[in-house]
Amino acid sequence: MALGKFRLSGSSLLFVIVLSHLLVELARGRVILIGKNVEKSFDDADANFTPEIKESGENGVLYLAEPRNGCSLLRSRAIEGSESSFVLIVRGGCTFDEKVRRAQEAGFKAAIVYDNEYRGALLSMAGNPEGINIHAVFVSRVSGEILKKYAHRRELTVWLIPSVESSAWSVMAISFILLLAFLVVLATCFFVRRQQIRRDRRRASRIQEFHGMSRQLVKAMPIVVFTTVLEDNCTSRTCAICLEDYNPGRNLVLPCQHSMSPYLT
Repeated sequence: MALGKFRLSGSSLLFVIVLSHLLVELARGRVILIGKNVEKSFDDADANFTPEIKESGENGVLYLAEPRNGCSLLRSRAIEGSESSFVLIVRGGCTFDEKVRRAQEAGFKAAIVYDNEYRGALLSMAGNPEGINIHAVFVSRVSGEILKKYAHRRELTVWLIPSVESSAWSVMAISFILLLAFLVVLATCFFVRRQQIRRDRRRASRIQEFHGMSRQLVKAMPIVVFTTVLEDNCTSRTCAICLEDYNPGRNLVLPCQHSMSPYLT
């Protein structure tokens, strides 16, 4: 029983640790991809010429830019559907602010620019902020290659959220989720333990019934003495349980409290 409780506590603790790690990872990367069986986060750097992301965050369906570098008129995906749309653009060919302006003209809500080379650090995009009112972030080439695989899928949503350091909402949300997960684990432990106690009680009850009545109950039962006097309405001289003949003068215990005339006095 103690071993079972230890395993339950260990698995519960592992669940909380994994969930905490996932939330920390999501908070670390401010570009988050969410869908059925898909949860990925990516490190990013803000552009210094676009508006700051609101605390509530922005979300939309991700599309690939056409052309890929976004340096000429983009084919609009935002007009084709009613959902908000983000565009994924590769670095190079023109300035960052030109790419973002093309995305804004095509009706996209945000632009995600990914590096065209494998570098160790993320670049903070610089440009002219005049007339730009959509969000833009920069991610690594590795992140961009992963995001490309999930583009054009309307069942997936990309979120742009502010950093944890600048967003009290994010801190509160993570704290609430962790608290909720902890309460769920406690409730699960309580329910499982309660079921174990009920099973143990039923098992103990069956074991007690198997061992028969206690000595106190046996002593309290009525006892009669068997005799050999016979009458016309006699039925048997044999015990119905052990199938042995009664011996004269033997004490018989009758739990059914029936008289056994003519053999009993």
